[in-house]
Amino acid sequence: MVIPVLNPSTDPPYNLALEEYVLRRLDPDQDYLILWQNRPAVIVGRFQNTAEEVNQPYVDAHGVAVVRRLSGGGAVYHDLGNLNFTFIVRREVGGFNDFGRFTLPVLETLRSFGVPAERSSRNDLTIEGQKFSGNAQYVSGTRLLHHGTILFDSDLDAVASVLHVQPDKIESHGIKSVRARVTNVRPYLPDSVNLAAFVERLAEQVGVHGGGLGPTYRLSPQDEIAVDELRRGRYANWGWNYGDSPAFALKARRRFAQGSVEIRLDVHEGIIRDCRTYGDFLGSRDIAEFEAVLRGQRFDLAGLRRTLAGQPVEEFFGGIARDDILDMIFGVDKTPSETMP
Repeated sequence: MVIPVLNPSTDPPYNLALEEYVLRRLDPDQDYLILWQNRPAVIVGRFQNTAEEVNQPYVDAHGVAVVRRLSGGGAVYHDLGNLNFTFIVRREVGGFNDFGRFTLPVLETLRSFGVPAERSSRNDLTIEGQKFSGNAQYVSGTRLLHHGTILFDSDLDAVASVLHVQPDKIESHGIKSVRARVTNVRPYLPDSVNLAAFVERLAEQVGVHGGGLGPTYRLSPQDEIAVDELRRGRYANWGWNYGDSPAFALKARRRFAQGSVEIRLDVHEGIIRDCRTYGDFLGSRDIAEFEAVLRGQRFDLAGLRRTLAGQPVEEFFGGIARDDILDMIFGVDKTPSETMP
């Protein structure tokens, strides 16, 4: 029997904290299901370099949250047109990487509406060759967490924009996302099937394949306090979401009217450990002063903008403005690319 956990929250750090809380703190002999949604967010895989995956200027400009999850795999985009499903179950021998067990209810739900959905690889679901669901897993002791996305009616333009970064600007050992053609499932469904109807049918299918659905679990005030502590301590923490990235080296180069500029950064645990600047610009101040300002700072667009607000950046770079330098470091190639959900 599977116990649904009620979760009306759309706050990304809270929702990932809730997953971990259910995994580690609720009855270990019980299986649970969470169906949930996030406001716009990028959810980064456990072993990824956040800076390598996220279009930071777009994220900042559009108020998109960036949160690291426990499981591996690639970065995914969530919004209110995306439905997330989480199974937290007793781990069976050989159960890790058994994605078919958990994706079958999703496939059966879509097929019941006449949609030709299929599993195209170990952890992807597709319709007519286009991906609508990515899945990942995490193991803790005797428990297994499986979670996946369903692009129901997401903003696919935002998916492309938020995950698009220059592939050759950052060198690191982080796990890279694999880009794929994506689609929403809504265009394939009958007009009468809205998200609520889809969720209801999906829950029914989970019950069919999981030995039935038990009574819904509603968090107690004590549960809520514990989840919020985990949210604040981990998932709303810059150190976890950005600082826990693998070390990386960044090389950003651009030609301006005032000359060419190249900035190289070494970043460890999200902190700029070294900075070197090259180019044929004609600055009136020693560039070593600029490099010294960046050393020890977080690799964070908003933070560096504040740090450089009081610095004579135009004097360092012969008239090139602070925001132009930051855009060079954090900006992205505007060429369209394919993305994954």
